[in-house]
Amino acid sequence: MLPECFADYYQTRTKQIMENYNLAINFFDEDGVHDLRVEIKRLRAFFNLIGSINPKFNPCKRIKSIRFVFKAAGQIRDMHVLQGLVRDWMNKDDLELSEYYNYLKAKELDARSTFADSCSDFNEMVLTTNLDKIKKALASVSLDYIEFKTEQRLNSLLDELIFLKEKNDLAEEDYHKIRILAKETRYTLEVLQQCYVENDVLTNLNSTLRNLHRPLGLWHDNMVALQCVQAMLDEHIEQPLYHKRSYTVFMKFLEQDKNSYLQTFKDRWQSFLPDYKLNRQLREDR
Repeated sequence: MLPECFADYYQTRTKQIMENYNLAINFFDEDGVHDLRVEIKRLRAFFNLIGSINPKFNPCKRIKSIRFVFKAAGQIRDMHVLQGLVRDWMNKDDLELSEYYNYLKAKELDARSTFADSCSDFNEMVLTTNLDKIKKALASVSLDYIEFKTEQRLNSLLDELIFLKEKNDLAEEDYHKIRILAKETRYTLEVLQQCYVENDVLTNLNSTLRNLHRPLGLWHDNMVALQCVQAMLDEHIEQPLYHKRSYTVFMKFLEQDKNSYLQTFKDRWQSFLPDYKLNRQLREDR
């Protein structure tokens, strides 16, 4: 049967999704767009958890009804982040990047239009339908088994991270995998914390996972920024820039920060294993 805390968790997620969706669709609010995507990621992790408890539940099918909103919002989110980086560096080093900022703003306006068009197909009733599917999937499952499978799901995700950690040389695609996987692991852990276990082991593990994916997120942002600056320069190769040197300096700073964030991740990655071993003691510590 559906545990009450599972129902509460799902309803909290969908409430947050709708609140942020309204901020995003009506005002293209920066926090609303960001938080909308975070909540959809949490929902996807929850669907994957339900699928691990009952394989007949199809998490990919369930998230498909809202994933297009997540994807369209991502284009706006990228432009918000890149504009923020431009403003920061213009304030720090008095760089002249107005052409690039206007380029980003135009892309944001295009992304807003795409987002609005995509959301015309969104029906919030799918959130209720998905809850009904979850109830059906867990109807004949015992509460003890659900708790056991929730812990098992967390350990399975941690195993995937440890498998990546055992690789001698990580490629760029591995960093992306770790960033995504660390977030899903955190969101699954949060369900376990809310419903079953709240102790220092999980609190510390949550903090460790957050500290893993955050520098990778910043690394990714700077990588996207470098690609976007280069794309703008390539498009305007025949047109003189107001202050060409500013772009050379800006890209140098972005590259330095990108490397710094990646090194921060690598340093934290080295100390990840002890937290994983502690998590194996979950049942013994309870």
